[in-house]
Amino acid sequence: MKKNLPTIIFISLIILVIGLVVYAISRPEDKPTVTNNSQRPQVEADVAKLSSGNSLGPADAKVTLTEFGDYQCPACGQYHKLIKDDILPKYSDKLKFVFLNFPLTEIHANAQAAAQAAEAAALQGKFWEMHNILYERQDDWSKQKDPRSKFEAYAREIGIDLDLFKKDSESQKVIDLINQQAGLGEAFKLKGTPSFFVNGIAVVLKAGSNDILQAIDKALAQ
Repeated sequence: MKKNLPTIIFISLIILVIGLVVYAISRPEDKPTVTNNSQRPQVEADVAKLSSGNSLGPADAKVTLTEFGDYQCPACGQYHKLIKDDILPKYSDKLKFVFLNFPLTEIHANAQAAAQAAEAAALQGKFWEMHNILYERQDDWSKQKDPRSKFEAYAREIGIDLDLFKKDSESQKVIDLINQQAGLGEAFKLKGTPSFFVNGIAVVLKAGSNDILQAIDKALAQ
């Protein structure tokens, strides 16, 4: 028995190592769902600020739907189509839709640059044109090492001043605006993107767009 002990110990160690390797491979990767950006200011969780941002629909609509979104987030891209093609046409003049930036920079390398492109386009009155392109062509730019040439091509496509767009994209004014919006999202303790609010009340997404529709219908009925 003593003669076989070293062999038994050796085999046990091999089994242990194999077990640890298998566990490491099969264990799901831990990824943060919310970025922790030190540049973001401390913002109060003010419900009134959920109505301030780039918007569609009547300013005095009874119901305001607010989205915190990340242009590189695949789920946001899917909800974009639902909002644009289904929700907004359904409620037309009864709903104000507000989009606020919440780039998850720790997991989406190009999200901040995309937000800056959208807000730079907004300064020339073309936010929604850039917003739509960024989501609908997400696969074209999201994996680029440097997506800025793509964004510049989109700027030319929607007919804005390219030199001004490039300057505004990198401006502190635009960066500060995005950080303010993202700081507001952190104040509301968002768990990820997309996150929606209807008249300042967070929508818990369990059944997808149906949860948003139910929240809007409930607000309209009040």
